[in-house]
Amino acid sequence: MTKARPLILNINKPKDISSYDVIRKWKPRLKKLGKVGHFGTLDPFADGVLMLGVAGAQRLNEYIHECLPKTYLATGILGVETPTGDMTVDPTQLDESDFLKSVIGKFDIPFIQQKVQDKFLGEYWQAPHKYSAAKFEGKALHQWAREGVEIKKEKKKREIYSLEVVEYNFPKLSFRVEVSSGTYIRSLFSDIANELGTIGTLESLTREKVGGCTLDNSLSCDLTEVDPIPFIEIDTVLPFGEIIFADKEAKLYSNGVKLKQDRISESRDGKIKDYYWAKDLADNILGLATIENEHIVSKVNFS
Repeated sequence: MTKARPLILNINKPKDISSYDVIRKWKPRLKKLGKVGHFGTLDPFADGVLMLGVAGAQRLNEYIHECLPKTYLATGILGVETPTGDMTVDPTQLDESDFLKSVIGKFDIPFIQQKVQDKFLGEYWQAPHKYSAAKFEGKALHQWAREGVEIKKEKKKREIYSLEVVEYNFPKLSFRVEVSSGTYIRSLFSDIANELGTIGTLESLTREKVGGCTLDNSLSCDLTEVDPIPFIEIDTVLPFGEIIFADKEAKLYSNGVKLKQDRISESRDGKIKDYYWAKDLADNILGLATIENEHIVSKVNFS
């Protein structure tokens, strides 16, 4: 019997609704497949790619974040600072210096491009923004901040894979950036503004891509009656290698038995290393595994 495969639905979240609002819209249509979860919160002021997981895919949240880079198109305003790092609240600080207009205002795109790529490409150490969804003692930092408590967390290493200045129409600066998971673009723009010699806050943010899920292959949030639903197979979204078991070994794996590597019937390399989809001969996905000390170690079991 063919089992329900873990599936991804790529939704284009519009501005001014929360990520959970998207789940609420789609849950009545998806509930027959079990729990529904999303991968990577998008703030209400932001739009773009929001991936929903069903039929067990939501259990792979940490692997989506660990393995898939994200691409954003952002526009910020130089010379303005707000508590949230975006324009959803009033500014608390303005740069009214002559330097802002007479010097920074006359920078050209090649100069800015060189300056920001020299500073930010590669390793990038960043602490979560105080108005982010990062957690402290089980509660999001933005909840603490709105209660008047500012939680400062240690900086963590992130990766900036590419950073392109798209447009500069002073005081607005637009850039496209590909980053590792956990990178806060509001904080990045603030750092970019500081590097240019001023302050800054985001005006708009669009997530254009998460791995192979892009705006081009996304579905409008309101098309809840579309039939058939254009799901994406989880092993397409996460192109790990494959471990294929014969029937006996597949049953043992599904029952949680730790198998030696020589019990694999066939294996195939994937585009992303370290993890493997465990499958049976009928191409059912049994779970996600890795290989340690010549043993197959189950990370997620869908049985």
